[in-house]
Amino acid sequence: MRVALLACVLAASFAAELHPLAKKVVIRRDTYGVPHILAETEEAAAFAMGFAQAEDHAVEIARRFVSARGELARRLGSGADSDFEMRRYGNHEVARSSFPNATPLMQSMMNAYAAGFNLYVEQNREKLPDWIPAFEGVDVFAQGRAEIMRFAFSRAQASIRAVQQKYAGASAAAAGDGDGGSNMWALTPSRTASGKAILLGNPHQPWTALYWEAQVTVPGKLNMFGGTFAGRPVLTTGFNEHLGWTHTVNLPDLDDIYVLTLDKTKPDHYVFEGSARPLERREITVDVKGGPAQKRVYWYSHLGPIVHRSPDKAFAIKSAILDAYRYFDQWYAFGKAKSWKEFRTLLEDNSLPMFNLTYADVEGNIFYLWNGTVPRRVDDGTDYRAEVPGNTGKYVWREFHPTSDLPQLLNPPGGYVQNCNDPPWWTSLRDRLDPKKYPSYFEPGRTLGLRTQMSLEMLEGREKFSLDDVMRLKFQTKMLLADRVKDDLIRHARPDRALLSPELKAGVEALQAWDNHTSAESRGGVLFQRFWDTYSKAATQPFAQPWEPLNPAKTPSGIADPVLALKHLEDAVRWARTTYGSERVAWGDVHRIRIGDLDLPATGAPGEYGLFRVMQFRPDAGGKRVATGGDGWVTAVEFSRPPRAYSILAYGQTGDLASRHSRDQARLFARHQFKPVWFSESEIKTNLARQYRPGDR
Repeated sequence: MRVALLACVLAASFAAELHPLAKKVVIRRDTYGVPHILAETEEAAAFAMGFAQAEDHAVEIARRFVSARGELARRLGSGADSDFEMRRYGNHEVARSSFPNATPLMQSMMNAYAAGFNLYVEQNREKLPDWIPAFEGVDVFAQGRAEIMRFAFSRAQASIRAVQQKYAGASAAAAGDGDGGSNMWALTPSRTASGKAILLGNPHQPWTALYWEAQVTVPGKLNMFGGTFAGRPVLTTGFNEHLGWTHTVNLPDLDDIYVLTLDKTKPDHYVFEGSARPLERREITVDVKGGPAQKRVYWYSHLGPIVHRSPDKAFAIKSAILDAYRYFDQWYAFGKAKSWKEFRTLLEDNSLPMFNLTYADVEGNIFYLWNGTVPRRVDDGTDYRAEVPGNTGKYVWREFHPTSDLPQLLNPPGGYVQNCNDPPWWTSLRDRLDPKKYPSYFEPGRTLGLRTQMSLEMLEGREKFSLDDVMRLKFQTKMLLADRVKDDLIRHARPDRALLSPELKAGVEALQAWDNHTSAESRGGVLFQRFWDTYSKAATQPFAQPWEPLNPAKTPSGIADPVLALKHLEDAVRWARTTYGSERVAWGDVHRIRIGDLDLPATGAPGEYGLFRVMQFRPDAGGKRVATGGDGWVTAVEFSRPPRAYSILAYGQTGDLASRHSRDQARLFARHQFKPVWFSESEIKTNLARQYRPGDR
């Protein structure tokens, strides 16, 4: 039926000359601008992905491809630091040498994606920047590698900063902007009202990351709905008729920093296994548009690039990320799988360097995997988070743990799995994974965050969940931190209520009246957040009861320093009155969603406050805070036959502000609503806004 429909649509096209692949595919945009790609071949589908993504985000995708080449400064006049980083780690060179290692199908798909993108640029050159060059498949590949490095290499960067601080006295840079994170759930049929498995996907990224939704159908090969980042040729999370999966970021230790002892008798040599080895010197030049070229010198060892050097030591990084190359192949194979057995076999390939994975299917299976290409190390008590001896091969790893070694849960009796970026040991409170059964370097020393505790509280709060329940709970605005400390704060103020200053008394009363939520109409949350931000930074230990491994989902709690806390609450009242005119300003009056001419009240807060409804904000004029990330793309799927699914993309399908699809979903998002996923042919036809082939005029 789909082949016949495709033939009819293609025959109806009036384009005179098209790329050969364009003749084999049609793009059907629904009323939210979401493309439903119907292709005769997988290569043609990838061609349409490139064209459709260019329609929505051409300039940003081009910038990403240029960045992956290490050519930002050459083409835009800025971005030299990024260019040096890409070239230091050989991003484009490794991508080019690794390109043949991808499957022949994926090579042809990446080439086709680039061709589709190039076609859009050629046809719209007059309205696009002239710095955008033509791209090829290796650019798509290199951009994928650069993105994986951004996720997985962040931990290495923290280790590099620690080494620099320890051995050179340099100040440590900030680690990030707090708990960005992601959430995911899967429920077995025993825990759902319908008796069907349910999957919730809720990645959190800056909105500039640009999630992009689509359905890709190649009859007999693939029929998948999902999301990906703009610039990728495949969908990386989503579902088909049989199964689905989603990801959150985990923190496997994928790299080590080796301490090399420099040879005192030979300049630029180091000692390994008793013999001197030379350091390799490379001078890298970055051209800068409108200015002089810049040059930097980098050094390399047989273990990897040198990331720091002192008079007697050099520090080399060896990373599992730098040689990863089959991630697109694995994601694409997931989308074609038809059963749990087939999906589980694909996981053995272990080509995704990182990411927690949660799975559900129409047979009622659910699964959690702490995934990663984790090096197999000597587990002798060495702390691999710090620098590792590099004068011997003892600690130089040569292979990875197979998937069977990694923490995982299949169909747990408790009926659910969840992850909110915390270690795997608390995937379920009913079916705990024992860290003692795994190597000590599998996420050591991390505690259970408040966001995960909020997730577990909701999952433990009822025995049966409908799909509507899951969607409603996704937008839960409760701030768990307030539950843990607010009552104790107020209790400490009560004995001296008559002696309280007017400001402190007003602050206590405002918090008493607050519902501990960050909904748009809630009053008191802005005051509480200001209080906690200043108090927690000033206190040595803010909580009376710190986090306790034996009570992981109920701690931390209480106020450790009541006198200091009340002082900061009093100061917070003064600040709120100065900034907003009242300590009872509504959350939504301060926090806003602004896209183009749209200005809506926002809900939610960063996850470190114990929010499942995660939102990140930047300061704006007048004390306002404008949403920049957190919840962006959300999917909820019930695995009936066919699957029943809903999604929401906060910032819309396109970045083109001239299109209503740049913000038509923002209104739903602000009201905590989803849109239906139109997956079947009848649904697509009923909700069709436009259909065309790539390049149609």
